[in-house]
Amino acid sequence: MSLEFYSHIINKDETILTALRKINEIAAGSKALTLFVYDKDCKVVGSITDGDIRRALVSGASTADNVTRVTYSDFHYISNINDYKKIRLLKSLNIRLIPVLSGDGKIKKIVDLTDVETILPIDAIIMAGGKGSRLKPYTDDTPKPMLDLEGKPIIAHNIDRLIKYGVNNFYISVNHMRDCIKEYLNNNYKHVNIQCIEEDKPLGTIGSARLVEKFNNEDVLIMNADILTSISFDDFFYEYKETKRDLLIATSGAKIDIPYAVLNVCNGTVSSLTEKPTYTYCSSAGIYLTNKEHLNAILKNQRFDATDFICLMLESKKNVGHFPIMGYWIDIGTPQNYAKAKNEIKYVRF
Repeated sequence: MSLEFYSHIINKDETILTALRKINEIAAGSKALTLFVYDKDCKVVGSITDGDIRRALVSGASTADNVTRVTYSDFHYISNINDYKKIRLLKSLNIRLIPVLSGDGKIKKIVDLTDVETILPIDAIIMAGGKGSRLKPYTDDTPKPMLDLEGKPIIAHNIDRLIKYGVNNFYISVNHMRDCIKEYLNNNYKHVNIQCIEEDKPLGTIGSARLVEKFNNEDVLIMNADILTSISFDDFFYEYKETKRDLLIATSGAKIDIPYAVLNVCNGTVSSLTEKPTYTYCSSAGIYLTNKEHLNAILKNQRFDATDFICLMLESKKNVGHFPIMGYWIDIGTPQNYAKAKNEIKYVRF
């Protein structure tokens, strides 16, 4: 049995007292006070929680009794780390520690939902190659994705949130001041798989996605590095899969205030007017989900923007949908928005 799981496993021949000691040991480092009981063949036969032990002791059990007295045999587990639906279900049931079992019942991995939101079977491409011309003078000596927000670069906020959703494979598209970004990533993200995709020339807002030679997952999330958002990537991915979209676009409401009365006119006749109306439109938030195969439609080594990709998908009669971001979203593309983000990040729950 791997040492990786040592703190959350116990042999079925141990006593309740030993189980209590192990739970006491993990209490300081985890909110998931659960042990998984295994037999001589290392097969998991059940689970024990601190609540199971308390109830047994109140009912007359002794700490010298065997752990099988408090073992719950009908425990929850998954057989596939990519089973996002079951993880989502167990999370809704307030299950926080989920073992991933092999076909013969042995633990391959433990998903701790006190550390991560879920495990999404996606790769992530983060577009970080822009010059940030609108953000001058902040970007004179610092690439836009590396601008500081609450003590860490903008790009790090996005990577860290995706890691919280179980994403482990990243492709970072770099061009302008690439060495600064690469050095930061190399020094701070040794625990995940990050590959920098280097543009020899600007390839637009999505063109560099075509440079990725091999993906680890079927589905790919693409997002701009210079946005700050509290989007639920879990809900975003669930919507994408359940609606069988070829492309799902995260959207933000863009409000346009008209400072005049707007006339409703038909054949030269005014039927009504609206005084200083506000119109709200669905605007692309710079976050997309699609299947890796669709990225082959992007022209290689040519400038290709996200709008070109969306139009191409629409022209091909693909199933394109939008996902409104109900939480926080801001494009940090101007000094005004950068100042706004620096102030608001203190109050946003990510």
